[in-house]
Amino acid sequence: MIGLIGDGSFQYSVQAICTAAQHNLAIVYVVMRNQEYSILKSFAVLEEAAGVPGLDLPGLDIASVARGFGCIAVDVETTEELEREFKSALTAGTTTVIVVATQPQKATL
Repeated sequence: MIGLIGDGSFQYSVQAICTAAQHNLAIVYVVMRNQEYSILKSFAVLEEAAGVPGLDLPGLDIASVARGFGCIAVDVETTEELEREFKSALTAGTTTVIVVATQPQKATL
């Protein structure tokens, strides 16, 4: 099984990752890390609510959190690393979290 989440949404997904690790489930989570909660930033613009706090997420160490739950966890920077780690995760037989560094992009609603 494969799950794809963003770093902003990760804070709402940690319980799923923890449960998967506790049950030793073979799930690969790919987390896109752009260091912000961009969809909520766009929603704030739509609602004309400038300056909403907590939407910048610098330094969020997703891989360390996942390892703390007992998952295999890696940070990747390139597509080659992503491909290698993803293939490895498919045969790991346990919960794996792959954190992919991305550049922030303005999300539009």
